[in-house]
Amino acid sequence: MAIESNLDQEPSCLIVGSGIAGLMAARELNRQGIQVIVLEKARGVGGRMATRRFGGAVYDHGTQYFAPSSAWFQSRIAEWIDEGVAREWFRVRAYEMDTRYLSSARYCGSPAMTSIPKVIASGMNVYTGEKVARIYAEGECWHAVTEKGSQFSARSCILTPPVPQTLDLLAASEITLEGATHDALTDLVYEPCITLMVTCDSKPSLPENGVLEFERGNLRRIMDNQRKGVSPDVPALTIHATGDFSAAHFNDSDEQVAHLLLDEALPMLRCDAESWQVHRWRYSQVLTPHPAPYLRLHEHPPLAVAGDAFGVNGVEGAARSGMEAANMLLRLL
Repeated sequence: MAIESNLDQEPSCLIVGSGIAGLMAARELNRQGIQVIVLEKARGVGGRMATRRFGGAVYDHGTQYFAPSSAWFQSRIAEWIDEGVAREWFRVRAYEMDTRYLSSARYCGSPAMTSIPKVIASGMNVYTGEKVARIYAEGECWHAVTEKGSQFSARSCILTPPVPQTLDLLAASEITLEGATHDALTDLVYEPCITLMVTCDSKPSLPENGVLEFERGNLRRIMDNQRKGVSPDVPALTIHATGDFSAAHFNDSDEQVAHLLLDEALPMLRCDAESWQVHRWRYSQVLTPHPAPYLRLHEHPPLAVAGDAFGVNGVEGAARSGMEAANMLLRLL
């Protein structure tokens, strides 16, 4: 399959990755009349804004919540609330607040986290199950070839996967980066996160908001998807391990990982596990993001890299990165 925009007449953009950065870039470009093609290797959109179902339960098993550190992101959250795909989950007490935040509110997707990327992606040209194998510039266009043999073309390109995957794609495409840019990208260090999803035989002992966070041990946080409103019918926990534990046990079997985490969690929860699944996030978060919101890798035709490795950590950083990369292309296109 070969898909090309009307390249000689209209500006267009290829976006690799449908996490929140790629989707926010696509939405902004689309709003401004730019033809957009989004290529996603997974079966669905959203990246770590992810939801899974099994055993009659529903789990937000990636990003759990987000909070604004700018008026710009507060406005984006207000848009999502108006669209019915976001809501306030809980508030932190004043002495627990990070002073960067404008409010104590913590927000989540409604009814689940994946609702937000799905509504952003609606009405756009998003191709899932299309892992990009290589890209190349020819004439005034970027061309992408996927592992399935599909080909897509546009007059600009934004790469939004985790940076190590972007570097692998650039290497496979025989695209060499300049020294400073190469060093800036290779210096970005991600920590992994092992996530355990558990259906419980009874209501677990957790705070009223269903969130328990830890400063020591192997557990980073435990979230009750039933109290969150994600899994109304079945008690269902999402357990995130720390980065150190996840790195040390990333290649262990599911059974080994699950037993270690359950042995630590269940005594404080006062319930038993009926079933469980393990998910591994190899690139959970960047320890120290790049200060710029994106990096421009190629002038003509334009190529940029964006995502949650740029700006500030979390959903806000990824969303802002995508928007800033889109605005850069709008100036050029």
